[in-house]
Amino acid sequence: MIILSSCSDKWLDLLPSNSMVLSDAMTTVSDARSAINGVYYEMQRDSYYGGRMTWYADIRGDDMRTWGNSSTRSGDLYRYDEYPLNVSSALWQQPYTVIRQANNIIALIDLIEVTPAQEAERNYIKGEALMARALAHFDICRVYGFPYLKDNGASLGACIIREPIPADTKPERSTVAECYEQLIIPDLLAAIPMLSDNKIASQGRFNKWAAKLLLSRVYLYKGDNANALREAEECIAGAEAAGYALYTYDNYLEQWQTKFSTESFFEIVNIPGQTTAGTGSIANSIGTWCAANSANALHELGLTMQFYDMLTSDPDDARLNLLRRGVINDYPSLFPGFILKYTNGGSNPAEANVTMYRLSEAYLNAAEAAAKLNQNDKAVTYLDVIVGRANPAKNVTGTVTLEIVLNERRKELFGEGHRSFDLLRNGMTIYRSDDEASRMFLPEHAKEINWNSFRSVLPIPTQEIETNPNVKPNPWDN
Repeated sequence: MIILSSCSDKWLDLLPSNSMVLSDAMTTVSDARSAINGVYYEMQRDSYYGGRMTWYADIRGDDMRTWGNSSTRSGDLYRYDEYPLNVSSALWQQPYTVIRQANNIIALIDLIEVTPAQEAERNYIKGEALMARALAHFDICRVYGFPYLKDNGASLGACIIREPIPADTKPERSTVAECYEQLIIPDLLAAIPMLSDNKIASQGRFNKWAAKLLLSRVYLYKGDNANALREAEECIAGAEAAGYALYTYDNYLEQWQTKFSTESFFEIVNIPGQTTAGTGSIANSIGTWCAANSANALHELGLTMQFYDMLTSDPDDARLNLLRRGVINDYPSLFPGFILKYTNGGSNPAEANVTMYRLSEAYLNAAEAAAKLNQNDKAVTYLDVIVGRANPAKNVTGTVTLEIVLNERRKELFGEGHRSFDLLRNGMTIYRSDDEASRMFLPEHAKEINWNSFRSVLPIPTQEIETNPNVKPNPWDN
């Protein structure tokens, strides 16, 4: 793992100077298992899915905000005040770390000699590496590339890296369309048959249902609604046959406080007492950032008043159980409420797992794709399951519009990393307002954001362009 994780000050240290060292480092299935654990370790960091990538889309939307205007680590993202010289490199560098390690595994794993009993595990590990590589490229495109439907994927996205390459290589960015068509979708299609479909055996690991859900999401972003619907429907049917089940109205909070819950396909696993190397630490995970009352709480992220008012308008909605009124040290906090999705029922929020893929999203993906395809009966069927679960007194009738689906996604998936992506990928505007009660004031440029704004994507950090001049910057007004 140490060899596979080696790095330098080069743009992308993908291969040690002596490639035989790397080959010797992974000669057994056990070695490969250690290597894929290293990939999950990098995904766990607070600079990626342990923190920043999970809250990124919500804090740039209309559901969540930071507590301070300038002093917090999330303040610039919340105010859309990122500039090439001040923007963090985390969401550029950390996905490439995952890509580097996944490529090392993919390049070597077929060279491992296995017994017939080991072949399925070897294939499973390769499938995990393929999914990790696809996800990392997808995330770079989402953060740094304009939405696919804005220009049919013509804007620049990630640098496609599909094999170990010398550390001094200076790759160029590919378009968003090229990333989708040449790597993201093919990798996921290749990974799905290799991954486990067993609920118990795949805990803490990517599985078939997580990959199909991600592929459904990718197709939605691409505007390929027929394939998005097919993948979502297959995910629902297959996962439920494998033992997954939606949370119920009565156990909604209980399931969120349970690791590996009934509908959770994949979770970032945080182990009590564990910290990661370097700058990453579960002490800085999304659990601590969202926590209200705990010795480990940072209470940096909370709900906006506009979202709090919307969700609390239905006092019988089960999802209200995931809100905590914003009170710290017996006085009202700067937030109307905190998110309880990252507690897992423990006393230390830093130890909470981070749920990345769950069954509810598959139903919402199916409903959205069906609505866009004018298959209203299907849209009603899939959306009604989520609406009726949240409040059994409610049901879905009539024509299901995109706005109706996105509103339900907002209520079901808040705090899980979707909101601003959902609006922007559909060509909609993010409307945000000042919060007078807590003296939170937004600059004018952060109150209305759509895909025509250069601020809707992050600028490539200046240091990354200086290191690799072949990386073209995003449009930016000085």
